[in-house]
Amino acid sequence: MKLSWISIIIAIAFIYTSCSFEKNHQPEIPVISLERPESGSGNRDKISFTPTAEFHDSLFIEVLPSVEVDRHGNLYVAAERHQIRTVYQFSPKGELQDTIGAYGKSPGEMESIQGIQIRGDTLFVFDDRLNRTTQFDISENRLIGVTEYESVISEVSGEKVELFPVPVWRWSNGEYLIKMQDIRNPAIFTNRLQQFRLGSGEGTVQKDDFFELQTEKYLIGDLAGRPFAFQLPYPERSLITELNNGVFYTVWTEEFEIIERDSTGSIQRVFTFLYNRAPLDAEEMIREGYSHNRQLQLTRESAVYPEKWPAIYTMFTDDLGKIWVALIPEDESVFEWWIIDPSDKQEEVQQTFNWPRSSLFQHAANGKVYAVESDADGFKKVVGYSY
Repeated sequence: MKLSWISIIIAIAFIYTSCSFEKNHQPEIPVISLERPESGSGNRDKISFTPTAEFHDSLFIEVLPSVEVDRHGNLYVAAERHQIRTVYQFSPKGELQDTIGAYGKSPGEMESIQGIQIRGDTLFVFDDRLNRTTQFDISENRLIGVTEYESVISEVSGEKVELFPVPVWRWSNGEYLIKMQDIRNPAIFTNRLQQFRLGSGEGTVQKDDFFELQTEKYLIGDLAGRPFAFQLPYPERSLITELNNGVFYTVWTEEFEIIERDSTGSIQRVFTFLYNRAPLDAEEMIREGYSHNRQLQLTRESAVYPEKWPAIYTMFTDDLGKIWVALIPEDESVFEWWIIDPSDKQEEVQQTFNWPRSSLFQHAANGKVYAVESDADGFKKVVGYSY
């Protein structure tokens, strides 16, 4: 019996030592400290943009959540307005060719458009209210099919929570990246995490998390004795780019720290820069936005504001795999854009430039970049620029 106990102790010690050895000898994740090009270095403000076409419709669209380009250069614009949920198809010159989809719950209709994606001749429309993906053949602009996902009960921090699957985009292998949406009140449940899983084309979702990110941050104020959650114009949030050649990127916008992941979700590299974040004037935010409503103003006055804005506002990858990042400088009229080439062994950023905040780049392909802007009446349009 004594010998058996000794054997057990030795076995436990061996397992512990082996685990410690493996943990201590895991390959380190490369961290790349980026270098900002100085003015006059050749990369700073060298890029120029020439408008080539405008894409708009007479219906005066109020929200344009996503744009995409097919292999022929046609532009697809996801648009929302009161009882309008559709995708506009434009020629490369800006001529309206067709509309795809409509508002509603039937097949081929959408209640909300979180984003769109094109793979070959298939347009995927991701609906975050109906929790489904609608597929259209854009060669004939006809409905192909609908993939719906059911809510699931998962354990979150020891509590059973209903999560709603929201498709984000389609992988090249036919699976979908699914965001498991936690719709609990953010004023009460303040420390939520955002789980991502993989879903099939038949509507099933894997039980295990693919990876997880932080949920967007809310400020909490007092509304007549109750906690009330609200967001700043540029909130701290997680961003994720579309998979490109087996690689995608995530970031928590508070700091400049872009994480490169492979198709399994594993972290491969981290790109960092110590960005001098712009100061946030809380009194100005309260005064300008809510002086017309005393109760809302009091609610926002009761909240605790961060001292600075996040470092990053938005991020996307182009068709060449380059990362476009919009930083938030002190100059409130512009975003500071960086173009990063992850394949370049140099640590200097490929390009930086300032661009008006009223013209927000959303997509870049085939030597063109597409920005969402407003016309003279405040309605949205897309403008294409060559660069």
